Amino acid sequence: MTDVHEYLFEGITTVAYPHALFPRSLRGQPHVPYASGSLFPPHVKFERDTLPVSSDLQPPSPGQFVSLQHAVQRKLGRCLIRLQQYERLMKSLVADHRISGPARALMDIRAARVEALSKKTLGHLVGELTENILTPDAPVSDAPENDDAPDNLVEPNFQLQIKIALPDECYEETLAGLRTLVDVRNELVHHFLEKHDIWSETGCLDAQAYLDDCYQQVDTHYRELEGWAKDYVNAGQLIGRFMETTEYRDFVLHGIRPEGAGVEWGSSTIVNLLRKSETTLSRDGWTSLNDAIALIKKAHPEHTPRRYGCRSWRQVLHESREFLVRKKARTDSSLPTETWYRSKP
Repeated sequence: MTDVHEYLFEGITTVAYPHALFPRSLRGQPHVPYASGSLFPPHVKFERDTLPVSSDLQPPSPGQFVSLQHAVQRKLGRCLIRLQQYERLMKSLVADHRISGPARALMDIRAARVEALSKKTLGHLVGELTENILTPDAPVSDAPENDDAPDNLVEPNFQLQIKIALPDECYEETLAGLRTLVDVRNELVHHFLEKHDIWSETGCLDAQAYLDDCYQQVDTHYRELEGWAKDYVNAGQLIGRFMETTEYRDFVLHGIRPEGAGVEWGSSTIVNLLRKSETTLSRDGWTSLNDAIALIKKAHPEHTPRRYGCRSWRQVLHESREFLVRKKARTDSSLPTETWYRSKP
């Protein structure tokens, strides 16, 4: 019987035949093939009810054999712990690789994404990594892949996206390695005992060698992921330092792009100040530019046309394309014409 485990103790063969493995035809049946009244030969002592068994219904083993099993258990545990470390780090990268939304809600948006990923499997996480983060080494557009900003911004909107570009040959190799890692994880978690006989000395030794190889694979992937994570941190620090600069504040708060790259006129502070002036100075739907300039200089003297790359307030009206403009002759013909404006509908 292949399911019967025999061990020699002091010259007596003890056969452990757990009830769960007992053939259905023998359970509760009075099969007595020997004169002694036992199912087994006279020299065999059957201790099904008295012999303690482990949680997997296997009999206890001699000390040396138990130590081999314990080594297998330790190495399996080491692999699973490393896999969990890998999954936790992967969840962090996937959660943070892209974030978008109103500035006031960014922390809540990230928390919701972290929660959504908390129960995902390694296979799902690897799918997110390969589809949304890893990319072949190629020129990357500055334009976001998915622009979630509303058409009419009424508050600061923030979007950050990070990708990892790999050389073509390295990219394909990395994808194949990640697929193998998922297979290794599934075999360790779901099929290890099906493929490894840890109730024999040879089986334990083979299992240990297999687990050593698995750990090496998992650890290699973990080190690779750890390197990517450090690059993420470094990139985040660079972004953080940039966010502390005047250029960043000018862009986010006032719509002035860095390095003289132009102005986001629709959301710029100077345009908003001109609109605000309309609410108090407008006459018959039109506002005198001179009156608006005087009001803005008094309340916000730091916002000048030069700060926005313009030579005059008239150029601001023209460049922004946010206003209708008309010129009105003065009563005194010796004076220059007066400029009036109003916001486009």
